[in-house]
Amino acid sequence: MLTVELGEELLIIKSEQPLKVLSSAMLNPGIGRYQYFVNRTVDKNYYPEDAKCEYEQFLQQYTMPLQMTVAMMTAVQQRFVMREQYVDGETTIDVFITAGLGNAVDVTQSYQYTYKPAVGTINIFVFVDGDMSDEAFIQAYHCIIEAKVKVLHERGVIDKQSGTIATGTSTDSVALAVKERGEFHAYGGSITRLGALIGKGVAATLHKAIDGYDAYQKGELR
Repeated sequence: MLTVELGEELLIIKSEQPLKVLSSAMLNPGIGRYQYFVNRTVDKNYYPEDAKCEYEQFLQQYTMPLQMTVAMMTAVQQRFVMREQYVDGETTIDVFITAGLGNAVDVTQSYQYTYKPAVGTINIFVFVDGDMSDEAFIQAYHCIIEAKVKVLHERGVIDKQSGTIATGTSTDSVALAVKERGEFHAYGGSITRLGALIGKGVAATLHKAIDGYDAYQKGELR
């Protein structure tokens, strides 16, 4: 079971037990077992000398042990986080996404220019109430990335430097967390039930997150 605490500048997700995680988060990236998951909003002018060190100091005011915490950062206010749940058979996934697009990049064209720091990131957390092999674990992570790229293509998000369709932002973070219990998945690619569920869930949730981002940018949401 997941416990969620949501404030204007901080999203904290707590699991009852440590989960197997693969992530590109700012704090504790890579593969490991973690119990706390954080998405933090910072000001658009946030550029500390050592962001990781500053983040660790920031989290010390909370009761989460740093060695058990995966943490991301965004300029998007946490009230715009989109959370959706999807079920297929005995497997359930929970998807949390914040989407800022001000720093959209086409990775196939970025070799042509040097990017200056800019605000904008897509942060994705996917929690799987199920179990899977190591192979399925990596394949499922791929499905998250593929779904993100597909949505940006469908939305026509442009890399302003190259004028081409963006594949993400330069500071995207993704975390896949697995409870390692219940229905077992040997494979997690795009044509498996697990991969298809993740693809559908991430795409639908990201579309909603972008809708919220667009409305905010247009002044329709405050």
